Amino acid sequence: MMEETLTEMAEKAADRSDRFYGVVTGRVVNVLDPMFLSRVQVQLPFLDPAEISPWARVAVPMSGIASGHYFIPNMGDEVLVAFEHGDVNVPYVIGSLWNATSPPPFPTPVPQIRMIRTLTGNTIMITEVPPSITIQTATGHTILMSPAGVQIVAATSIVNLTPDGVTITGANVNLIGTAAVNITAPNVTVNGAAATNVLSGGVCNVTAPLVKIN
Repeated sequence: MMEETLTEMAEKAADRSDRFYGVVTGRVVNVLDPMFLSRVQVQLPFLDPAEISPWARVAVPMSGIASGHYFIPNMGDEVLVAFEHGDVNVPYVIGSLWNATSPPPFPTPVPQIRMIRTLTGNTIMITEVPPSITIQTATGHTILMSPAGVQIVAATSIVNLTPDGVTITGANVNLIGTAAVNITAPNVTVNGAAATNVLSGGVCNVTAPLVKIN
């Protein structure tokens, strides 16, 4: 906002007819900010629904030049609104609220779960017991980090990273190197399994200009 002169501040202080000192709940009715500042319009209970609601800036934990916490309320969300110096024409959204029609993703905090979840189901979940972090898309693709290790799941393809080793499971597993693929270990076993899942009778193809077998 532009700085006000002392005269303007005095004139505003003299007129208390449109001031509200405190917070009030409102409902988001527009998120298409014409100034592209991620402001929202909020319908306030003491304004006539026919009146044009003032644009409200959204308070976030951190903001900077094209950076910060970008969590803007959706249309219809219930929010908590405060006003600068009580001026109802200068509102700020200071938080969002759950209610009976828009309940939280979990009914109780007893499991010690902290979560960020979008409307479509994209989720970041932090669990205290056992200590773990789960990142999941709305389609079910998952990254799970826990004391047991790290697991990446995409449909039927699974990658497990544990203290015992790395396991990759999938219908087709391809290792592609633009320069080279090196496998180094005291023992290397290659099994070509048949469709019956017996480690025999399968096909192992090795193709190269020069193949060395020692």
